[in-house]
Amino acid sequence: MPVRRSRLGCEECRRRRRKCDEGQPICGPCSSFRRQCDYTLKVVWGSLRSSGSSSSSSRPPAAELERGPHTAILPRSLPNGISLPSRYQRLLSYFTDDILASLSVHPSIHADLRRGLVPVALESPHLLSACLALAAAGFQSRGIRAIDGTEVTRILDHLQSSGLSLLRSTLGSGQSSTALLATCLIWCLADVFASRQGTTSWRVHLKGIKALISTNATYRRFQSDDAQSEVTAMRHLYQLYLALETLPYVPALEGEEQFSRDGGDEEQQVGDSPGIDGFLGYSEELLHVLRDIDRIATRCSDRGEAEEAAADLLLKLEQMIARDEETAPHIVIGTTLSPEQANEFLLCHKIFQQATLVHLYRRLYKLSSSSAPIRQAVDRMEGMISEMTQDQSCHTWVAMAMPLFTMGCEAFRHEQQGFVLDKIAKFEACLGSLHVGIMRKALEDMWRIRRAMDDVNGRCCASELLEKLEYNIILF
Repeated sequence: MPVRRSRLGCEECRRRRRKCDEGQPICGPCSSFRRQCDYTLKVVWGSLRSSGSSSSSSRPPAAELERGPHTAILPRSLPNGISLPSRYQRLLSYFTDDILASLSVHPSIHADLRRGLVPVALESPHLLSACLALAAAGFQSRGIRAIDGTEVTRILDHLQSSGLSLLRSTLGSGQSSTALLATCLIWCLADVFASRQGTTSWRVHLKGIKALISTNATYRRFQSDDAQSEVTAMRHLYQLYLALETLPYVPALEGEEQFSRDGGDEEQQVGDSPGIDGFLGYSEELLHVLRDIDRIATRCSDRGEAEEAAADLLLKLEQMIARDEETAPHIVIGTTLSPEQANEFLLCHKIFQQATLVHLYRRLYKLSSSSAPIRQAVDRMEGMISEMTQDQSCHTWVAMAMPLFTMGCEAFRHEQQGFVLDKIAKFEACLGSLHVGIMRKALEDMWRIRRAMDDVNGRCCASELLEKLEYNIILF
């Protein structure tokens, strides 16, 4: 029997021109031969059908776009029947192929986001506007000034004006849908990608997401194991939201309550590893530790209580690190990883552990950059970062904002600062967002102030300097 090429199968079967049974998360042929199995959603722009047909007949149904690995034909018209201009086609393709890749630590995560977000955006004008705005901000950060003769700034202003109006109208109607949460987060990212020093509009969107989650049970399904494409994509975005709310150097807005975890005052024992989250690139338990660091630093007014809590948390984190050194944690991701990919996830996770340790020493023990515990942690981070594959999207390198910025905050020698600047440049090339430039400028300003203060040992804490400089740093 002649071998047939699979047009709709996984990338490996298509590359080998073999028939694929389209099994997920791994197809039969790849399982039999122990090959890496990845599905992708390729974007192909289709032509408009004959004039006189309705919008529903000129675009494929969302279900067709959701069918796993199938090639998606994106429409030239919006759900309301208005023709989609070519500049918006370019933006949507850039969002699908590049922006979502820059948010993904692995190709399978990129595929999850495309399969889950694109069909929803095509049915939700407020989400589509946010996606296009994020793409426009991405173009702007890449130095692209115009699309089809129209300035990117004008396109972005129009999308913000019309898109935010649509979002407010939908929120005002009392509707609850997964698209609303995604829209708020995408607008947050759009503000970050186009960020300027001192702006805090992205924080407003984070507050909106928090309000949606706390008041509506619809969004709790993101914490379930539902395998639907839409839910999987939204679960990834929910993890991103938790990270943005938790990672350091994000000062609270005036009157904003600090984020705290339910039961945060209760001692927690270190058990088996929950695994490395396939979207975050590290274990979610580190977010819990960072929240506890913030809680102790900002809420414990009793000195004795704070010292006891700090000692307990340090012991807990050290036990996590020792546990994962003895037995490598599993990676929670819906695909089979090669040994090289698994090692990259493990490196990323261990780097985040050391970065979290630095924050604990800094905020709870007030140690300086030159202290032995912080230097040991930073040296370990530097060694592991040097082993990672760098400046690639759809790779764990896209998760490295917090560790790189943490290293920069503790870099008090010229060679250390040079190492950090080199890695941030590679991170910027990978992510394509203006907020990375803000990270670099914040570090350079902080180093300058330390030199002026003759702080050669890094005694002054970075968070204090950043607050004095009025920086709003977001790390993702």
